[in-house]
Amino acid sequence: MKTVILSAAILLSVTATAAAPEVNPVNEKVIKTFNEVFRNVSTPVWNVIGSYHEAFFVNASVKTRARFDSNGRLVQTLRYYTESSLPANVLYKVKQAYQGKEVYGVIEITNRNGVNYTIILKGDKKYIHINADTLGGTETVAEYKQG
Repeated sequence: MKTVILSAAILLSVTATAAAPEVNPVNEKVIKTFNEVFRNVSTPVWNVIGSYHEAFFVNASVKTRARFDSNGRLVQTLRYYTESSLPANVLYKVKQAYQGKEVYGVIEITNRNGVNYTIILKGDKKYIHINADTLGGTETVAEYKQG
């Protein structure tokens, strides 16, 4: 009897969840700003992160996360890419400061503080996590042994 009641409760909750209307996490102001700033993006994936609306998409092989407030203002972008997309002056300074290291990955962070880069370098025996700015200034954040 318990099994029948439990099965009925599960079936009822699944049916109610399936029948609930899908809530769009994005308002018109956010969509308008997104379409103005990021043209030619066909299928962004939208999420609500705290009080922000976040779009994730890939454009020209660069993965991007864009955060908007509910008034449609672009608050932050995170772009994930490789060495080839890093600005030349930043790449030059990184290569100069960390000779013999390969740029393994880059996260470009743009917000009200400007543009900064989190860069992972790969050496022979370790990874090096550094921060860089648009002027090419760098600082080592951490070093990790390769496993």
